[in-house]
Amino acid sequence: MDKYTRTAAYLVALLGDAENVVAVTYCVTRLRITLADRQAVDDSGLQQHPAVLGRLDGDDALHLIVGPAAAAPLARACTDLLALPSGE
Repeated sequence: MDKYTRTAAYLVALLGDAENVVAVTYCVTRLRITLADRQAVDDSGLQQHPAVLGRLDGDDALHLIVGPAAAAPLARACTDLLALPSGE
C-alpha cells in the first residue's frame, strides 16, 4: 500500500467512514469533499493529521488543504478506495 492510499484510508476514517463521503474532487492544493453528515467528522483528528495543512468549510464541501504535490494523488487514492467517480 503506497503512502497516498494509507493517508486516504486514514482520512476517510476521520471523515466518518466510507458511507459519509459522497464525493471527492481536487484543485491545486485542496481536496474538496462532499459529506452526507458533517457532524460525523473527527475535527480534532483532521487538525492533528500531518497531511492536512488546513481546512475550510465551504457551503457545499469540506476543503482539506494538502498541498500541491498531494492533492491529485490523494484525490485519486480516495476515489479508488471508495469506488467513487473520479473528480478530475
